[in-house]
Amino acid sequence: MVKKSKPVAASGHSACQDRSERTRQRLIEVAVEVFAELGYEAASTRTIVERAQANLVSIPYYFGSKKGLYHAVAEYIASNIAERFRPAREHAREGLLKPGLTHDEILRMFTELIVEYAHLMLGVESPSSWGQFIYREQFDPTEAFEIIYAKFLPAFELGFEYVSRLTKKPADASETRIQFLAILSMVKFARIDQSSVLRTMGWKSFGKEEIRIVENMLRNNLHKLFARSA
Repeated sequence: MVKKSKPVAASGHSACQDRSERTRQRLIEVAVEVFAELGYEAASTRTIVERAQANLVSIPYYFGSKKGLYHAVAEYIASNIAERFRPAREHAREGLLKPGLTHDEILRMFTELIVEYAHLMLGVESPSSWGQFIYREQFDPTEAFEIIYAKFLPAFELGFEYVSRLTKKPADASETRIQFLAILSMVKFARIDQSSVLRTMGWKSFGKEEIRIVENMLRNNLHKLFARSA
């Protein structure tokens, strides 16, 4: 009887791929922290590979260059946020398709959408380094900003549509767009300016009670903002 040989090569190749993917992912996760803390110019590839416990050649191997790694970080952050927000976004989009919606129903759905965004941005599942990285790109945009913006655009367009329904103005009107962006800023300030917010409020972190306070603020402000349009 001829014994079947074990697929050692295939198994070894699979294990090698797994290690390679883990190394690549580790480099991205460490680079998120370093780029968020120091910015693109000040961050060194040596610092990143040392913290990731990887070889110096691993960055050009996996990403081509420091810029390639930076773009991969932007893609990683934006994709994670977009994917985690996707269920709420799809639910809100489906809600707008219902016939005969009242102003109050639209406002309720929009409020829940913004509150869900707040939970996502302030919860532990979204590290503060993500917000810091995005803030740097907002303040001093690079090519990576286009990566982030492209991922967020579907949510922006949905927000424009909700504000349009609530104000009876076109979704592409400047007033509609700036109003939605101002609403988003009520959430983003707490993450981007986290240290000042926590210090001023006497909080240690954004726990359940702290997020509940932010949530109540959002609900009250949105009600006041759109009450006149009812």
